[in-house]
Amino acid sequence: MLGSGVGAAAGLVSWPARANLPGKVRVGAINPSSGVLAFPGQACVRGIDAGAKFAKEKFGIDMEIIHADTQSRPENGRIAAENLIRQGCTVLIGAWDSGATISALQAAEAAKVPMVVHIASATQVTSQGFTQVFRYYPTSLTVVRKSLIELKSLLSPLKDVPTSAAIMHLNNTMGQSTAASIDQAWKEVDVPLKIAQYIPYDEKARDLSVEVAKAKASGADALISVTRVNDAIMIIRECVKQGWNPKLIFSPNSNGVQDKAYYDALGKYGDGAILSTLWSNPKAPDAAAILKQFAADYPNDWLDANSGCAFEAVQIVADAVSRAGSSESVAIHAALKATDMTPILMSSGRIKFDASGQNMGSDVTLLQGQNGKPRVVAPQAVAEATLQYPLVPFNSR
Repeated sequence: MLGSGVGAAAGLVSWPARANLPGKVRVGAINPSSGVLAFPGQACVRGIDAGAKFAKEKFGIDMEIIHADTQSRPENGRIAAENLIRQGCTVLIGAWDSGATISALQAAEAAKVPMVVHIASATQVTSQGFTQVFRYYPTSLTVVRKSLIELKSLLSPLKDVPTSAAIMHLNNTMGQSTAASIDQAWKEVDVPLKIAQYIPYDEKARDLSVEVAKAKASGADALISVTRVNDAIMIIRECVKQGWNPKLIFSPNSNGVQDKAYYDALGKYGDGAILSTLWSNPKAPDAAAILKQFAADYPNDWLDANSGCAFEAVQIVADAVSRAGSSESVAIHAALKATDMTPILMSSGRIKFDASGQNMGSDVTLLQGQNGKPRVVAPQAVAEATLQYPLVPFNSR
C-alpha cells in the first residue's frame, strides 16, 4: 500500500531562509491512487509532490512525502494512516474521499497526529469531535449554498431558463451529504427551479442507463449531478445515447468538468456542463511560476482543483512547520490551530481554522466546459469566459 518516499527538490523562486527550521519532516499523504477514484487521486499525488517542491524554496522546509494508496476503499483510510504513522510521519495530508478521510482521522486521533484534509466535503469530517483535523476544503453545505447563489445570479438575466431539475447523486458519504445540502440550500437560496426527483446510484456502477432514463422521464429540463469523474462521463454518454438534451447540466461539489480525463473521454460532448469547485487564482503572486513548473513536470496533465487543493495543503503544513520550528506532531498541531495565511495558489479566501478544525475561508469558482477545457465563468471578479447557455444539444454537435 505504501509507496517510496519522495524528497522535496529545489523549487521555483528563492525565498529568504527562516531561522530555527527543523530537519526533514516526514509527511504522510493518503489518496485513492488506484481503483474507481484513481483519476482524482493521482492528480492529488501530483499536487502534493509539486507542493513539496515549491515549499522547499518558499519556506525552506525539507519534506519527505510518503504516499499511501487507499485503493478507493474508504476502510483503507485508517490502515494507510496507521502505516504512515508507524513509519514516522508526524503530520498527514488526505484523503480526498470523505469516507476514507473519516476512517483515516480515527487513526490520526488515536495517535495524536494532525491531519490536513485537502479535499473531503462531508459534514461529518469536522462534526464528530476530532481534535486532529484541519480541513482546508469547505463543507458540502457551504459549497452547495455558494454555488447555488452564483448559479442563480448567472441565470437571472437569461431567457427561457429551466423550470425543473432532476438530481442524480452518488449514494456514498459524499453524495448523500451533498444531496442533503442541495435540499437545504435550494430552499435557502430560493432557486427558481422545482426539484422533480432525486435519483441515487452506486459509486461502483458501470451502467447508469436506468438512472438517466428516470431523469429524462421526470420531465426535468435541467440536470443537477453529484459525481466522481467516471460516473460524470457515463452520465453524459447516456444523455447522448438516449437523446436527452437538458438546457442545463450543473454539478455542485463534484468531479467531471474540471478533470482532463473527462474531456479526453468525451471530446466534443464534454463542453457545456457547469461545475463548482475551488480553483487556482491567476492573480496570486506565485501562480504563473507554479503553473509553469507544473506544466514542465507534468506535460500530459493540468493543475485542476484536485492537484491545486493538494498543493495548497502542503503549503499549510509547511507554514505550520516553519512557525513551529519543529517536526514533532504536538508542535505542528499547535501551529496549525494558529494558522492565518493567504492561499499560495488557490482562490479560496484566507485560511484560518475554527474550533472544529474547519477552514473558515470558502470561496468557490464556477467552471464551464468550453472548447475542450474548463473555463471560469463566475464569480465575475475572476471570470475568464461568459456562460454559454442553453446547453448545445448533443445531437447537434
